[in-house]
Amino acid sequence: MNTVQQKINRWSHWTIVAILLCGYVPAFAHDTWLLPQRFRVAPERPCLLGLTSAMQFPQSAFSIKQDRLEQATMSLAGERQQLSKFTAAKKELTVQVNPANVGVAAISIVLKPRTLELSPKLVREYLAEIGASDSLKNLWKNPPQGLKWRESYAKHSKTFLFVGEERFWVKDSSWAIPQGAKLEIVPEQHPGLLRSAKELAVRVLFDGKPLANFALSLVQGKKSVQQQRTDANGRVVFSLSAVFPQKNSKAAPMLVRGTLLQAASDTANLDWESHFATLTLER
Repeated sequence: MNTVQQKINRWSHWTIVAILLCGYVPAFAHDTWLLPQRFRVAPERPCLLGLTSAMQFPQSAFSIKQDRLEQATMSLAGERQQLSKFTAAKKELTVQVNPANVGVAAISIVLKPRTLELSPKLVREYLAEIGASDSLKNLWKNPPQGLKWRESYAKHSKTFLFVGEERFWVKDSSWAIPQGAKLEIVPEQHPGLLRSAKELAVRVLFDGKPLANFALSLVQGKKSVQQQRTDANGRVVFSLSAVFPQKNSKAAPMLVRGTLLQAASDTANLDWESHFATLTLER
């Protein structure tokens, strides 16, 4: 590597670091989520969930290859088991679980990190899409020659199943226990009792610690998106009446999503590291 290239790379890295210190960058592109066919299920019966990547929730678009799964688990009644029943489909990877006990089952899937390299034109489109800061977007309007965008990204998806009669799972507080993903969204109220709730409180953890000033969105369809930033404790409270303005007896799914974009620690091979986190719930 010549001296000019080294200077550009150093300048690029530290400029990125300075920009990121001003706050975390939210992302809205190609979320990956895990959505059950039914949130309330009977014990000892097969239940299917779909794992997909798409631009518009809750429509499935792209299936996930099974070899991309780094971890797939279900936690129920104090036990965690590895999931092993998967079926590939055109628009989603179908996951089958068989909850044997009553209670709240937490299903968590982590995808292996992947890397990509974008051209300046695609970077500009990407930054506009994810709602990046003006400083970062301005950096890529006319990037110095040799400046690269090399990113490693990982995705973390979670959802819940409510197994058995409500009188049993309503007493189960295991939903509040983090599943251990690097970036994770954890509800602060029972996720099975949201049909009559006016608000939804969640907190975001990164490496098990509260993540402050992080952009998080609540989505219920293309035109119903609510975005806030977490407080010092990594907490956000969404208004469900704003997302669901009309009373409706029919249950509907919703998505909580956010992406953390950071300067890469391995600057020899990467410029960026990102983590996508999603949580699906039912109102």
